[in-house]
Amino acid sequence: MADTSNAQKIAAEIRVKNCQGCHGLLGDSTTPEIPRLNGQTASYLFTRLHSLRYPIREAPRAIHNMGEIVPQLQSQVIAALANYYADQAPTKPLAMTGTSEGARLYKFGAGKDVPACAGCHGVDGEGRGNAPRLAGQRADYLELQLRVFGLSARIADPMNRHVWLMTPEQMRAVATYLGG
Repeated sequence: MADTSNAQKIAAEIRVKNCQGCHGLLGDSTTPEIPRLNGQTASYLFTRLHSLRYPIREAPRAIHNMGEIVPQLQSQVIAALANYYADQAPTKPLAMTGTSEGARLYKFGAGKDVPACAGCHGVDGEGRGNAPRLAGQRADYLELQLRVFGLSARIADPMNRHVWLMTPEQMRAVATYLGG
């Protein structure tokens, strides 16, 4: 196992060689299909990078892009990557105002089976613990992820069971509320 300073050095090399090309210098991706990592919680990033080791839990695109990199990383290197991106300033959200259907769903949910997103992801979409930051992500990326959860092409409890009961219109409304 790598010591902390060695893990940080390896993580820095990986960021330059592998991460920056898609996720941007500080994790602020400019590509609609690529998630922004900057400002995510370290806990979420650590868990997410570990989950990419298991292709059965992931959408094919994620595995195609990340599947060659992540399986070879030691946990200390993953932790160093997670901490680096968590320390970067988050992208300011473009939306999250008004009383739209998306705002209602995000804040209050839709019945007993689709709880308020804010309960896990935070009132302002800031993320908490293993629930990712949603504020500052692009609407098209968020909608795609909701659809992928809904199809069980990405497995993450409790997201799958919450999204299974959402309509495509509800998914789009929440994504638009969060990402503009």
